[in-house]
Amino acid sequence: MAVTGTSEFLGAGLLGLMETDPRYDRILAVDVREPERLGRKTRFAPVDLTSPDTGSRLAELFDEHGIDTLVHLAFLSNPSHDSSYAHELQVAGTMHLLNAASAANLKKVIMQGSTMSYGARPDNPNFLTEDSPLRPNPDCAFARDLADVEQQFASFRAKNPQMVSTMLRLGSMLGREVDTFMARLLRLSLVPVVMGQDPLLQFIHEDDALRALKLVTDEDHDGVFNIVAEGLLPLSTVLSLAGRLPLPLPAMLAERLGGFLWTFQAINIPPALLDYLRYLWVADGSRSRKELGFQPTHDIRQTLARFLREGRTA
Repeated sequence: MAVTGTSEFLGAGLLGLMETDPRYDRILAVDVREPERLGRKTRFAPVDLTSPDTGSRLAELFDEHGIDTLVHLAFLSNPSHDSSYAHELQVAGTMHLLNAASAANLKKVIMQGSTMSYGARPDNPNFLTEDSPLRPNPDCAFARDLADVEQQFASFRAKNPQMVSTMLRLGSMLGREVDTFMARLLRLSLVPVVMGQDPLLQFIHEDDALRALKLVTDEDHDGVFNIVAEGLLPLSTVLSLAGRLPLPLPAMLAERLGGFLWTFQAINIPPALLDYLRYLWVADGSRSRKELGFQPTHDIRQTLARFLREGRTA
């Protein structure tokens, strides 16, 4: 099997689990950076997914190493000021990988997704199922790229029905090793919020996300699955439990001030993500529980408490 994004938490964690699992005897780590620790089963292949010739290079690697399963985890945890590079890495990089997977006729492709691809909208239903349309804010390049990747996955799945194609739409991850948009917010002492808005939020602990990933690697589950913790909490309650002070701002002021600060790289959260602190974007996790048998070990309160207790070491 081949795993991309192995220098980050999910990829490195999956490599560790594969190394101790006797069902796997050959692993190919694909990244621009070599993982800190390589086990005896793992070989490293330096690959830049933004390079134009990456597709053919990957197809050769898959054939050379006898790869039958691809786990694609090379995605940014947070928006980048360099939106062009982010687009090339995530959208173009996914295109190269899926083309290589098709050319090599792999048996299984697993991809990391995000519930952020649904978009935060005032007319969203209370719970977004896997069949709900993806409607990210067109001004939010980060979420728009996530939706573009999903469209590529859907097209690939339709063209390759002989393969097992799995997409895990992960809720906003919290944990000591991850640096997601929501984790960054909760590490602030003073958290900007949109005045008059208090949306329900949901998370997934990083360990539970890794467990879900290992589950669909071990077993064949074709389709798209939301991976979220049990329970919901209003933003105000999350901030209160975290001991953080909210900074209420009118929506227009927040957008203008945030846009100015983002342009000059004074903040690392773009104003386009304010919609995720303004509107509902709650995903329904019942399909993963019924069809995958996946049950998170942390509910939302336990996820938040552990995140706050452990801090961050990454």
